[in-house]
Amino acid sequence: MKSEKLVIEKLAAGIINLNSITFPEKVVSIAKKLIVDVSGAILAGSCTRSVCSIFDAVSEIYSPGNCNIIGRKKSLNPAGAAFINGASAHSLEFDDNCYAGVVHGSAVVFPAVFAFAQHRALSGLDLLKSFIVGLEIEFAVAKAFSNSIYDKGWWTTSVLGSVGSAAGVASLAKINIREIENALSLAISGVGATRAIRGTSAKHYYCGRAAESGVISNILAMNGSNGPLDVFEDRNGIISILNDKVFEHSYINKIGKEFGLLNPGVDIKKYPVCYASHAAVDGVKSIIDSKNISIDNIDKIVCTVPPIIASNLTFQNPKTVKEAQFSLEFSIAMMLKYGDIKLEHLSSEYIMDSDIKKLINKVEMNVGDLPKNVKPSTKVCPEWSNVELFTKSGEGHEKFVGAPLGSSINPLTGNMLYKKFNSCVKFSNTKFVTKSIYEKLINIEKVKNCRELF
Repeated sequence: MKSEKLVIEKLAAGIINLNSITFPEKVVSIAKKLIVDVSGAILAGSCTRSVCSIFDAVSEIYSPGNCNIIGRKKSLNPAGAAFINGASAHSLEFDDNCYAGVVHGSAVVFPAVFAFAQHRALSGLDLLKSFIVGLEIEFAVAKAFSNSIYDKGWWTTSVLGSVGSAAGVASLAKINIREIENALSLAISGVGATRAIRGTSAKHYYCGRAAESGVISNILAMNGSNGPLDVFEDRNGIISILNDKVFEHSYINKIGKEFGLLNPGVDIKKYPVCYASHAAVDGVKSIIDSKNISIDNIDKIVCTVPPIIASNLTFQNPKTVKEAQFSLEFSIAMMLKYGDIKLEHLSSEYIMDSDIKKLINKVEMNVGDLPKNVKPSTKVCPEWSNVELFTKSGEGHEKFVGAPLGSSINPLTGNMLYKKFNSCVKFSNTKFVTKSIYEKLINIEKVKNCRELF
């Protein structure tokens, strides 16, 4: 009787299969929008203080090369570029989200494949295909684990991102199947960070490290290094260590037949704060706009949310930018006062504002079940919110938001995506012309050499 293949062997075969097929048109369209979005996030993040610190350190460690540090007039070797661009992508919490594993997929996979594509002077079409491959492999592994590893406290963007970045680079490098197996094994053996990192610079640091890992693991594999091919199945392997031996192999067997980019899809953020706050923010905005309520007349806002939101949004009275991005109270206060949450709002000037502090104190978060009149469905995402707003004049208003604007089932329009990208370009203080770079990215398959992108 033929023995079952190892997960690493199946993933390697999946990469080779994905390299050989034509992707559905909708998959390609979504991937191109994600490339636009994450490129904007990298540009905006490149000028943050924490990324500047990472840039200074990495520039001393890694050698010069032909891979762009997006947002800076500097090029490094592929590992160094992937590291910095990956950290930049996630530094402002403005990059995309996927509920397969609850990961920020593009922020890890794109910097890795972009760096390697520039290193090899490959085309935009090569980059686009490898980006899809990396995401699909990552999402398949995420589905096999289910979101339970996230619930256990692992930061899945780091843990699973290394798999995605390694898969994407392997796809670009066109290495043989044994080298692919070793690259994946080397990447996943290191596991990743825990969710204790939220609210600190460590979060985007480990995003950069996951992107870097995908590059380095492939270079090591091409140079003959090997990893444990049974890294999933070993008694001390990641299925046992991370998830109490629970792993649904059927998702790995469906690679190339089903696409994570379609189901569950990927959410593009409208606001530069943790995605867990977006549904409640949209709910508050809907009530305020439709009922024309002045903030002076607000007595209390009660947000009923699922446990996953409460576990992420842990800073009730934030004192730093990073804490504010993981504060439901801050996000709602900003929406109440300014009608939006923008990149420029992420500063101590706004966080410590006396009006914002007063509004924060009016917000209450409770963990609860879906309202009785709402049935679980594909239109309700894991991070839904039910908002109740009470006025000083005795009125009560309620709004349930199952999927915030920007989610895969309630996506941003093309105009909204462009507007977000433009805000990122302006925030970066670079000399890029928004329309020019946007057109290159949204039509990336037409780019002959990825070194011409930025």
